[in-house]
Amino acid sequence: MADLDALTAAHRFGLGARFGELDTIAPDPVTWLNAQLTDVSSTLDTFGLISSVDGIKLFYDFVAAFRLETSTSTTLATDKKQLKNTVSRYATFFESTKETKRSEQMLQLSKMDESMISSIATAASKPKAVKTSQDIQQEIINALFQDISVRTLHATVTPASFRERLVRFWTDHFSVDVNKGLNVVATAGAMEREAIRPHVTGKFFDMVVAVESHQTMLMYLDNWTSFGPNSWAGQQFGLGLNENLARETLELHTLGVGGGYSQNDIIEYAKAITGWTVGNPQINEDKIGEFVFDPLFHEPGTRTIMGKDYLDTGQNQGLDALQDFVRHPSTAKHIARKLAFHFHSDTPPQSLIDQLSQVFTATDGDLLQVSLALISAPEMWPVSGVGQFLKLRNSEEFILAMFRAFDLQGLTTDQVFNVFNLLGQVPFTADSPAGWPDDEASWASSSIIAARLNLAVLIGGLIENVPLPPDFASDIFGSHLSTSSFDILSGAFTKAQGYALMLMTPELQRR
Repeated sequence: MADLDALTAAHRFGLGARFGELDTIAPDPVTWLNAQLTDVSSTLDTFGLISSVDGIKLFYDFVAAFRLETSTSTTLATDKKQLKNTVSRYATFFESTKETKRSEQMLQLSKMDESMISSIATAASKPKAVKTSQDIQQEIINALFQDISVRTLHATVTPASFRERLVRFWTDHFSVDVNKGLNVVATAGAMEREAIRPHVTGKFFDMVVAVESHQTMLMYLDNWTSFGPNSWAGQQFGLGLNENLARETLELHTLGVGGGYSQNDIIEYAKAITGWTVGNPQINEDKIGEFVFDPLFHEPGTRTIMGKDYLDTGQNQGLDALQDFVRHPSTAKHIARKLAFHFHSDTPPQSLIDQLSQVFTATDGDLLQVSLALISAPEMWPVSGVGQFLKLRNSEEFILAMFRAFDLQGLTTDQVFNVFNLLGQVPFTADSPAGWPDDEASWASSSIIAARLNLAVLIGGLIENVPLPPDFASDIFGSHLSTSSFDILSGAFTKAQGYALMLMTPELQRR
């Protein structure tokens, strides 16, 4: 029977064991984990998923088609009202996964400055294809569904589930929410593929730059419409600064709350990154959908941030400040604390946090070395079961552990979405830039447990051609399967009931 270290590798570090996988891991769990960081890629390039550039082009096709369909409008006010109604109708699509107030975020697109609305509304006189705006909208939504389905299938079958968990950790660290608008729907999955996956074992600075300058983050946190008050655009059109991306870069992505920055530092950094925008049909039309630094939007002058002066070097002004944020001691502590909280427990030992922080600092934010330090930390490897499986799986982790255990590869794109929707954790829909909650209390409510039970009963009835429930569970959980759980599964009236009960055991609910 597989030993405790193999269980720890599969369930605490990874996304849950597949049938027979513990026997593969057992001879050397540490080597199994290390190889995922050095010998395996995270990319999903072979699946033909839509790029962020193509997603934004689709978004502008939608805008152009919508403009044609409403060409009888004679005033900007009418255009704004119709655009607002279209965005509002789209918002209802995700209302089933969030509180009603979430749909209000969608209306931000229609609350932009009138000059910006006018620019978008007149972006093109003809759509690039003979499609209605609703056709294009559905194409964008379908692309998101496909992204969710592919990343789920990959997590289900990959032998490198620790690496895949790291992808999800960093995606949540840089969380975006598709409820923001159709442009974010079109690019959220691409941001994970283009800015997160390539850097999971690279330098943290490279990942931060890739994310903060990615089209999705620029649109989600409104930097694409942030203008220096004294820039050419600011002076000509009275457009102003948006602090959202600067605030979350400091508060969530690098230094963390209490990291030593002030409100004035946020404002100064927001000015430093003005001009970080996205090519559109009106401006930079030769780079539609691409990241663009536009000096006409950039606030001129030296910026003083956290006591240091940054000369006006254009795009590099923001990059230079970002490099210093990454190297600040507060960032090392913030990242170390989040990793320990996620992989160990809601109350990780300070010794683990200190060790991860020291490695982050000593290696200049080398995420490969930080992840290797996590693997080698003695606090992550319980002795005789003490401290084992301390973390309640969130809904996505529960789903992936279930999919991996039963090798559920045959679900359709819509079925995969519906599973996540049922359990209230559709990828890319966390309603805060802080991402999904990572504490037990947030995932232990009666409604979530009831939803898991309903899903377990549904899945249990679909399982075929696998061993009887107690034998199957013994393979997935090894020595961690308690006598109590084994007896309950042995006493099930039917195999379907036994598999459903297996999914609700503490062994699968926790990691």
